[in-house]
Amino acid sequence: MCVRTPLLIVVLCGIIAVSTLSGCVTMLPGTSTNTNSVTTAASGSAVKNGNSTTTAFKAPTTYRVTMRSTTVYAEAAYTPAEWEMGLMNRTYLNEDAGMLFIFPIQQQQSFWMKNMRIPLDIVFITADNHVLEIYASVPPCTSNPCTLYASSAPIKYALEVNSGFCARSGIASGDPVIIAAGS
Repeated sequence: MCVRTPLLIVVLCGIIAVSTLSGCVTMLPGTSTNTNSVTTAASGSAVKNGNSTTTAFKAPTTYRVTMRSTTVYAEAAYTPAEWEMGLMNRTYLNEDAGMLFIFPIQQQQSFWMKNMRIPLDIVFITADNHVLEIYASVPPCTSNPCTLYASSAPIKYALEVNSGFCARSGIASGDPVIIAAGS
């Protein structure tokens, strides 16, 4: 069975997803209505189709990220707009705070420090929840073009925390990472 989605619905969902308002998930034309399928939008919302009932849930806005015995309370960034904004223009970040960038697929990623006011540590995390690498004490960008900080391999997550946080906490490449929803 094929489900046809009117073009207007697809366009509206795209506009909503780009504006970072979660909650818009559609069946794309040609998508099967398998009773066990899960469709996820870039906005972090998903629906599970089963026996003609649809249950929608909204992805968490905060996560507890634990490395070694240290926990960071991180804001979530799911969409390209949220990734681009990041921690831009912030002048202060609590010692145990950060931002967790969640990517829909595991791939190499690059970060820059455009419009940043504070230096950060950038932790690249693999899909199997291990620290791939850490860019320590990355300074704000003061030149154009900004320096890019790229992962050496595909990642699923990136965590930005205060400069020096990883060194003070003894966090290193290869360490396991526990990511749990909620604050």
